[in-house]
Amino acid sequence: MLLFCWALLIAACGKSSSGIVVQASSGKDLLDPLALQQFASDLPLIPVAVPDTTSVPGAEYYTVVAEQTAGYDFGLRRKDGSELVNPATGAPIRTTVWGYTTNGIKAGYLGATIEARSTLPGETGKPVRVKYLNNLRGSDGQLLAKHLLTVDPTLGGAGMGDPEIRMVTHLHGGHVAPEMDGHPEAWITNNPAAAGLPADPVSGRPERPAGNTVTYSYTNDQPANQLWYHDHAMGITRLNVYAGLAANYLLRDSKEDALNLPRGAYEIPLVIQDKSFNEDGSLHYDSNALLNPDGTPVTVDGKPVFSSNPEFFGNVITVNGKAWPKLEVEPRKYRFRMLNGSDSRFYHIWLERSDGLPIPAGAITQIGNDGGLMPVAVADIGSGEEKGLLLALAERADLIVDFSKFPAGTRITVRNDAATPYPSGSEVNPASTGRIMQFRVSKPLAQADTTQVPSNPRPLVALGTADNVRLVDLQETEENGAYLYDPMTGSISKRLKILLNGLPFDAPVTENIRLNDVEDWIIINNTVDMHPMHLHLVHFEVVEKGSIAPGAYTPADGAGGMPRVAPGGLRPSINPDGTAADADSPYTVQPQEGGLKDTVRVPPADDVLGAQGYVRVRAKFDLIGTYMWHCHILAHEDHEMMRPFRVQ
Repeated sequence: MLLFCWALLIAACGKSSSGIVVQASSGKDLLDPLALQQFASDLPLIPVAVPDTTSVPGAEYYTVVAEQTAGYDFGLRRKDGSELVNPATGAPIRTTVWGYTTNGIKAGYLGATIEARSTLPGETGKPVRVKYLNNLRGSDGQLLAKHLLTVDPTLGGAGMGDPEIRMVTHLHGGHVAPEMDGHPEAWITNNPAAAGLPADPVSGRPERPAGNTVTYSYTNDQPANQLWYHDHAMGITRLNVYAGLAANYLLRDSKEDALNLPRGAYEIPLVIQDKSFNEDGSLHYDSNALLNPDGTPVTVDGKPVFSSNPEFFGNVITVNGKAWPKLEVEPRKYRFRMLNGSDSRFYHIWLERSDGLPIPAGAITQIGNDGGLMPVAVADIGSGEEKGLLLALAERADLIVDFSKFPAGTRITVRNDAATPYPSGSEVNPASTGRIMQFRVSKPLAQADTTQVPSNPRPLVALGTADNVRLVDLQETEENGAYLYDPMTGSISKRLKILLNGLPFDAPVTENIRLNDVEDWIIINNTVDMHPMHLHLVHFEVVEKGSIAPGAYTPADGAGGMPRVAPGGLRPSINPDGTAADADSPYTVQPQEGGLKDTVRVPPADDVLGAQGYVRVRAKFDLIGTYMWHCHILAHEDHEMMRPFRVQ
């Protein structure tokens, strides 16, 4: 085996006539994040789109257009504030991005927020109708044919021969009908004359619309919450979201109104993402040469294929589309709607004062998560490194920060120390990816602050006893016959396959659920990484977390046979080594996971001890149709860590 790998390395690195490409597909040098200024650019405040209340009777109507924008400014400057220059043009560097234009509000990168109100009994909201339009064109006005980033057509489900400029939008956290849920294979292209595809009743795929538009209806029959809409196209979700196709969708209700929370200018969404940039300012997303077992390049249509790594970690942290921004604040309470919109990076977040003094008690409180308002608020979370807020991919945190507790002039840096990959990967650089943004208590108080911090924001209505208990598992294997060359390390490795129940995406559905059943899903993690698992359609209770006794777990067989755990093998709130889990252990339910959620962190396995991590979640499945469940590490999702489930 060593000789074989050495032969591959020689084949990949040597200057022979084999023509093997050994650099990343961009072929460009990266910007050095340590040479960039921080906390100099103002935080962009994401605009709220105004609904059209006349075009669709009884509904609020939006047109959301995916567009390409050249010249977007992420705030990349030298430490002295001077412009960085594109070596090819001599002009200041700017970035070509994608984003949503919503009812005429063009964000360039990301998109304007949609706000709506709940339609639950006693509420005053209306359904929302959204026409999504794929209008991705170049600066010459012509339809784009090539993606902004490198597409790997060999990934399962990426669509060998499918158009690269395809998109489908998922309302993450939305309680929606299956045909409106953004099925990953029901995408639209940017070609107005494109042919559609009839629905497939076997797989559950809805009709693929003809042309470049599709209209979805969202009933909003759920409590107040921070939802978000983002691209979900099969095999390229990671690329489309990285390019900028993501935005907030805030749902309101009367119970939230009655809490007297900060609002208006004092309620601010924070979309946290990591990026890397080439020296010309263009987006960089790692993609490495895909090799055959004999060391020759894998080609499609005569062109070499570049494939993504199983995770991507950028070296620049952006918030709302700006690198390491600052926010000038008044000495009063602010509400921050925080979203981890990154590809693979977890954040372990805390506040740090520039004067070195501790964060005052009561200065920061979490009142909600990705399921909306929590039954019990969590005080002082993020007030220090030992009390950090862990935010996995797609998770949201609803935070109130009281800046009146700090002296005027105080600078407060939002810090991060989550390893990459989480929890046992490389440490972050404290001078770059260990920083997120900065608050400055510098503005005068505009008016008296009468807002409140609730101790018990919203009671939990428990789902009761489960009608069925279902075991599923997360597995990491290697793909035979496909090798990746990493030019940064000079290493070659098999491409990973990260699967659910050992099955590819298009295998027959194994999670078949009766309509209106309450089910417990025991999600078993047989990998050494923590995975944020997202179930479409439902919000669930996180009932328990723990580890599985060594030898008690039999994995799914990859042929439809489900995982099994021997009686007594589940050990709630027990670490892999058999000790009781502390309050901050990943093997027990955390206070900030109270209430309902749509994304859950599944604790990792200990491969030395042979003990797996697991989580038990409980949900009611109340709409008929086919929906997705998947890891929200987007590179994992695109590597087929996604499967359908069916309610019938």
